[in-house]
Amino acid sequence: MSKKLVILPLVMVASVLSMTGCKKQNNRGDNELYITVYDGGYGTEWIDQVAKDYEAKTGVKVTWTADQSILERMDTEIESPSSDLYMSHDIRWQEYAEAGQLECLDDLYESEVEGTGKTFKQRLCQGAEEVSKLEDGHYYKVCYTQGAGGLIYNKTMFEENGWSVPTTYAELKALCQTIIAAHVETDDLGYVVPIAWSGADREYYWDYIVFEWWAQLGGAEAISKYKAYLGDNGKYSTGYQVYDPATNHKEFVQAYKLWHELIAQNKTFSNTNAQNTKLVQANSLFASGQAAMIPYAQWAKYEIQKNSGITFDFDVAMMKTPRVEGAVGDFNYNVGFGDSMIIPKEIPDASKQNAKDFLRYLAGKDGCKTFVEKARGAFLAFDYSIIDLGNLLNDTYVASVYNKLTQCTNVNVCSMNPVAYINSASIMPWIGNTYYYSKAFADPENADYQYTAVGNSLYSKAQNGWASWVRLAGLGAND
Repeated sequence: MSKKLVILPLVMVASVLSMTGCKKQNNRGDNELYITVYDGGYGTEWIDQVAKDYEAKTGVKVTWTADQSILERMDTEIESPSSDLYMSHDIRWQEYAEAGQLECLDDLYESEVEGTGKTFKQRLCQGAEEVSKLEDGHYYKVCYTQGAGGLIYNKTMFEENGWSVPTTYAELKALCQTIIAAHVETDDLGYVVPIAWSGADREYYWDYIVFEWWAQLGGAEAISKYKAYLGDNGKYSTGYQVYDPATNHKEFVQAYKLWHELIAQNKTFSNTNAQNTKLVQANSLFASGQAAMIPYAQWAKYEIQKNSGITFDFDVAMMKTPRVEGAVGDFNYNVGFGDSMIIPKEIPDASKQNAKDFLRYLAGKDGCKTFVEKARGAFLAFDYSIIDLGNLLNDTYVASVYNKLTQCTNVNVCSMNPVAYINSASIMPWIGNTYYYSKAFADPENADYQYTAVGNSLYSKAQNGWASWVRLAGLGAND
């Protein structure tokens, strides 16, 4: 199953533009480091503090930029870099690496992280190494964060009303019914709803729970088989078979069915018109105490307050996803595990070394702790078992995320199959990123949004599109 390089033109372009990239860097001293960070749910306090601490320790002057538009020009940035280190989600690092545009990080992975007695590779969290190297065995990226997602709940509201945190699916459904019956008044003379969520622009936040039900039903093995994208004969060309709802994708479809029965079929469990609710509106409902729970990920505590403009006057926590009947264990879906930290090839050697040294600092005790503190509960993709988080764990939210990461089996859907990473927008668990949560909530009786039809539709779309996706990955019908 040999893979052809279909991005040779990128290599040629990179070669032509390499002098431009170097020119951008030539005016920099050996003790300077330029970093670009995607400006998302982690804020910028963490990079500001880590940069200052690193500069004080090493004397290397760090200039950082937080940018929400970096992905729109990443191709150009990699060809002609303005920074030495990039941190973002959705970086197509495999393609850049195959085109010779990324610095190989083998020496970083084998180097020792100061103060830990471990190599950089040994400092990685579970699962990070296998999704950071290509089939050639070389490393070209570092995972950014190890994510956690699920239901965030108003801990203070739960305690005041005597509501127990649900541990099973049945208990979660019963809790929603209890909240409805309690008629807890809000400041606007309405009543607290069990769950606020955004169907207009963040319906995929439900994946963080549904994927964990998927793992509970099928075990980590079911997700590993799915993300391999190999057919039953072990070939790339028949990878569409992972979507067969009768066998390989059965547990995924069952997990969606559980969501449908809980949410789509019980409209009073959600905010009114949830399918058209924007994220900022859902955030405001939760922050103002009008909803007891909200599906979210590790950046919840920072982002909800930022988006709503409301500072929490209550404690929040992330619950372990309640177990469904027949669950084989507790699982945590590593939200955003595909986020990457990369070093472009076309920068001076001194800049490359500074960038690698900064990554080593992030993997150390101080860098790891500072990130959690300043990002308000998010964790870098390193092993935190040797990190003394001290009084940070007194924060109920930080502690709840930490417990989910350390007490559950972590799973992810990051694939190293070239069909997957070349066509990532097409072959996620929801083909073409076409979700059903909002549609099903708006029209729960529609047969097209029932679990059987959804499973069959996903399989049909995969079968119809697979041959073209294989070709785009540079593979043949016999691979």
